[in-house]
Amino acid sequence: MVPVLLTVVALNGCIKDELPNVEADIEDILLSSNKKDVIISKKIERDRVTVFISPNSLGDKKRVTPTYILSKGSRITEGLENLDYSRPHHIKVVSEDGIWSKNYLVRFLDMDLPTKYFYEDWQSNKGNYDDCYEKVLIDNNGTEDNLYMWSSGNMGYRIVKPSSKPMEYPTYKTLSSADAHSGRYAACMATRYIGPGGQGSPIAAGSLFIGEFSGKGINIMKEQRRATRFGFPFSKKPKKLKFWFKYETFEDMYQYDNEGNKIGKYADPVTNDTRDFCAVYAVMFDNKEAARLYNGETYLNGNTILSSPAEVGRAILTDNDKYGTKAKYGNQYVYKELEFTYSKAIDPEKLNNYDYSIAIIFSSSYYGAYFIGGLGSHLWIDDVELECE
Repeated sequence: MVPVLLTVVALNGCIKDELPNVEADIEDILLSSNKKDVIISKKIERDRVTVFISPNSLGDKKRVTPTYILSKGSRITEGLENLDYSRPHHIKVVSEDGIWSKNYLVRFLDMDLPTKYFYEDWQSNKGNYDDCYEKVLIDNNGTEDNLYMWSSGNMGYRIVKPSSKPMEYPTYKTLSSADAHSGRYAACMATRYIGPGGQGSPIAAGSLFIGEFSGKGINIMKEQRRATRFGFPFSKKPKKLKFWFKYETFEDMYQYDNEGNKIGKYADPVTNDTRDFCAVYAVMFDNKEAARLYNGETYLNGNTILSSPAEVGRAILTDNDKYGTKAKYGNQYVYKELEFTYSKAIDPEKLNNYDYSIAIIFSSSYYGAYFIGGLGSHLWIDDVELECE
């Protein structure tokens, strides 16, 4: 009995001496309403919270009383007294120990994703890398707001390469208008080498996708495919994915060991081709079915995006240009239209209720999520349109 008594005393000592929590996070946001399904989706990032709501469900958004779910012991010290969420709303969270704090911008936006994307607007993420966003109208007076619907794996890369400049990250904006198809910028993705510091993630393929890259509840370095949360609810039926792109590779696909050493070329299991190639595709899926299949998760991740029973349709680049365009077309952008093919019929009522989600994914190496690819592969994307019925 003595060892048990000693264990209890030790545990009591640990509980008694437990230090105050240092986290100052918004973990969730809820909304009480008599209306059904006001909140359709949420995206909670390091300093931004975007809450997508049913169109016009909150009127002018000037008297909104959300409930914030915070990390243990933390509290909101600024922003609760202001009920006007018609514009970006400032919330300050202070940790339980009173030392740490975070400032968030909270937005309530009607769930009408744009269908044209020009990659003209980027914002520095605390000076580390650039985040791409879309400009969207938030009222009838022509007022615009920033919609951070695009994500990348840059946050994971920052953990192991914190001193990198923005253009050294796997995903970045082009450096000049000469590198864009039109306008000032395009999105550029590159496959980078990490090495042993990646803790089993020896390379990082550049990526850009509709959704969220999140380490909530997982080891982000060990479970990167689970960190990619693809898709946002969508109420239109896509017909085509249209885009301009160029792609360049410098070596075949290689596999790596945990120390970052090449262990041999990788052959695509479908084509037996070892050439690296880019990923360009869109997937429409039933988010209610995804929630049923994946313990309440209404999105697909890097493990399920192209293999889920929740999928209803897709459009994917399959022709030989996926291996590279420069040898055939020079440094010119190439235009593509990819037709959606549907494996299941679309239910109009479910479509109207945002029970389907759309994900668009670009990557400089198709198997990059499995840390297989060719170093230096570059994919440029610009002027994308999701043509819908």
